[in-house]
Amino acid sequence: MLIALVKIDVAAVDLNRSAQQVRSLAEGGTAAEPGLLWVFNLAANASGQRRDLRFWRGELRAYSTSTGSACRQKGIEQVLAEILPAQRNFFSAGEIDQLFQIRPRTRIDLNHELQGELNHGRYSYARASLAKFLTRRWLGGEIERRFAS
Repeated sequence: MLIALVKIDVAAVDLNRSAQQVRSLAEGGTAAEPGLLWVFNLAANASGQRRDLRFWRGELRAYSTSTGSACRQKGIEQVLAEILPAQRNFFSAGEIDQLFQIRPRTRIDLNHELQGELNHGRYSYARASLAKFLTRRWLGGEIERRFAS
């Protein structure tokens, strides 16, 4: 399984930028440089001051190339299909830890939102629930909602 969401340190390496510069891109960029659109906040408290950002690797790889603008044209469903393989209906707890680059404790703290189900002593997560979670945690969606109101 390919890891599609990465933490800020990997994003900084992929973009050859400092972590502070990557945070600025996650906030919308500047007048001279567009920001990153596909950023997700996976913090246990989504409305808290401390954010736990994950960056879609597809956008990071395309950002500095001529294909960067194509990532901005994608819809949330297209990006989610690349993060959460569409052919899968369920994911194990360990797979979620790996896919979202989170620790088991963080996943447990998020379980009420991820809606994991305990089966035979192990948690599994429906793709539909994970997609809803990522959609809620998508910073680009937050920006879109601000402009729509």
